[in-house]
Amino acid sequence: MTTEEILKSETEHVRNRKIADIECSVGTIKKFKWSWFATQLNTFVFIGETDQTIDKALIENFSRNCFEYALQHNTGWPRGFQSGIASIAILKGSSIDNSAIEFCSRFSKKHWSAFEMPLLYDTAQKRIIKNQSGKIWGAIYVPYLNNIINAVTRKFQ
Repeated sequence: MTTEEILKSETEHVRNRKIADIECSVGTIKKFKWSWFATQLNTFVFIGETDQTIDKALIENFSRNCFEYALQHNTGWPRGFQSGIASIAILKGSSIDNSAIEFCSRFSKKHWSAFEMPLLYDTAQKRIIKNQSGKIWGAIYVPYLNNIINAVTRKFQ
């Protein structure tokens, strides 16, 4: 399956964009839940792939640019007023530096009513590298976001 096909099966809207000089597919999901204290979460899932060695600078730049894209293209309720934004930036590659692994394994950055989640997918070892610390702002959304990540990355095989 292509990244676009994967996102079409898991998200509501899909488009292709070049973000941080990396071609990627972007899927969006808008979800409201009473259990989230009656909030709406607008989730952007980005999947990019590169032949470059992925180091901390590359994944950090990709994630930051994906997050900025999500902020600029958010529709619906204003962020912070019973509404939040999640940016899941998945960068696929076969050569991943330890600095990138460390960055994604421990990443937790505060944003007002928004989540930035950088992830790596090692195509050589077929494994996902993400925050394992369990510390993330907005922990109420973590099970939902992990379900999205698992549904998408399971189809990379």
